[in-house]
Amino acid sequence: MSNFKIENIQLGNVIIDKEYSLSGNQVSYKHSDSNVNINVKALSNIRKMSSLKDNISETSKIMTNYHTDLFKLRKNCYTNLSKVELNGSVLETPIYNHTGVTGRTSITQGFNFLTLKKEKRKNIKPIDKTNCLIEVDFKSCEPFFYLKSKNIDVDCDDIYLWLCNKYQIKITNRDYVKRGILSMIYGANEKTISRIMKIPPSKVIKIKEDLGILELKTHLQSEYDKHGYFFNYYGRPITSDNNLVNYYIQSSAVDYCSFAFVNFCKIYNVNPSYFIHDSMTFQCKKDRLESILKIKGITDPFSNIDIPIEFNVLHE
Repeated sequence: MSNFKIENIQLGNVIIDKEYSLSGNQVSYKHSDSNVNINVKALSNIRKMSSLKDNISETSKIMTNYHTDLFKLRKNCYTNLSKVELNGSVLETPIYNHTGVTGRTSITQGFNFLTLKKEKRKNIKPIDKTNCLIEVDFKSCEPFFYLKSKNIDVDCDDIYLWLCNKYQIKITNRDYVKRGILSMIYGANEKTISRIMKIPPSKVIKIKEDLGILELKTHLQSEYDKHGYFFNYYGRPITSDNNLVNYYIQSSAVDYCSFAFVNFCKIYNVNPSYFIHDSMTFQCKKDRLESILKIKGITDPFSNIDIPIEFNVLHE
């Protein structure tokens, strides 16, 4: 193991002056009585380094309070899950992986709820028969998160209807409208969106400008060109520019869901069983079901963003 002294490196809002330890590809240091570990090899595409010390210093530059505080909270959301059964067999607790480019989770061990067909989920039951099993899902999570993160006031729980009313778009086919709006915030060109939504390209450009999509893309491209990475809303670094706006929104929304679900479980004292992207399936006592179903939205305390939700009772 080798030690390196790195001086005056910015870590979130804190200037650090610490000794780093290098063992193989793993760099570690002490922060707030916690060990922070970074895989240098996994981050080597950020910038070509002339020396190992430069590599450690560059890695430190992309460290934010996301790594030291928020990510730990996010991961905790996916642990200590309450067991469930399917067709009489207790399912193995899933182990979630968070290392994808955008942070979108996958399951590396245990029962893979992500690949279970939707109709079979209805047969999942809690082991404790005094509990009910409920799925909570955000309504249009990514577009809602993006607009609210830009301080755009959406005064209803149907974001597609809101956009159509605001820009006088006739809804002849809701699926086409939804597809077009999602394509818009994910960087599709005006011609494609115009064809999907049956609106003129000039209106597409107007909507993109109003929603700040073009400005966001320019900013992200500038950050990536300068540094080889950019940060999502919460400070998670993204090291790919395959689709800048898409990656920014998807990564930010994934974090939002995790933090919001942590807050939901804490406030309402419920136990998560498994997660499927933007949804969480949890357990609570049967006598609390009626009050739980009255909840209309969930808030992430870090962003203070509230997004409408819908429930699906899987077992009561």
